[in-house]
Amino acid sequence: MIPNKSNFKFQELTPITGVKPYVIRFWETEFEEIEPMNSDSGQKLYSRKDVEAILKIKKLLFEEKMTIQEAKIAIKNREIEIQESETISTDSLRATNEKVMANEVLLSSLNLIRNIKQKWNW
Repeated sequence: MIPNKSNFKFQELTPITGVKPYVIRFWETEFEEIEPMNSDSGQKLYSRKDVEAILKIKKLLFEEKMTIQEAKIAIKNREIEIQESETISTDSLRATNEKVMANEVLLSSLNLIRNIKQKWNW
């Protein structure tokens, strides 16, 4: 489990991720998802997103036995799937909003017709 912090020092990564320091350094050069920033003192700081990326890469390489190239492709594909599902969700929400608006217009029209009928005794 990742501690509830926004930034992590390099020496905190191994206990959290179970990945050796030299492996993390290598992954930084191979995977663009790991983007540590440098503090004012020049120390690398890793965001929560970086830690999550390291754990994801570890799972792909060690548990799913993928090569580095396969892991890169899998990460890109999953990002695309997430973007597509977010788009679908947005489209679905937009369609629902349009249905609600159409329903309101219909109800308003029916009330208008009802008022006209009452006024003219139809």
